[in-house]
Amino acid sequence: MSSIPHISKVALAAGIPARYLYWTGRSGRRYLFTRMEAAEAAALCEGVAVAVSGGQIVWVGGVEAMASESRVASGAAVYVHLLASSEAERRGVIWDLRPVEADNPLPLAA
Repeated sequence: MSSIPHISKVALAAGIPARYLYWTGRSGRRYLFTRMEAAEAAALCEGVAVAVSGGQIVWVGGVEAMASESRVASGAAVYVHLLASSEAERRGVIWDLRPVEADNPLPLAA
């Protein structure tokens, strides 16, 4: 399952569509993400980050795990979700958005 991003109507109306995107998880829940530079996102204490390449999520995990992730270092766009208020909620978002290929599932990064 691949999640396709949706542009926030509010952000689109404000003329800033590339910065804010909704990603929909396997559960059908939508999560609002903000595009950030990888270094800016890595400085955050808490949050869920996704690395996006070709319009698809190639990695998802906690912002603290980004530094060691080669797909983030390779120039993928980074989006961060900051609305999950607990570690359990962040793990739930990560699990829901985790890209899973039929023959080669990616390990859960948390």
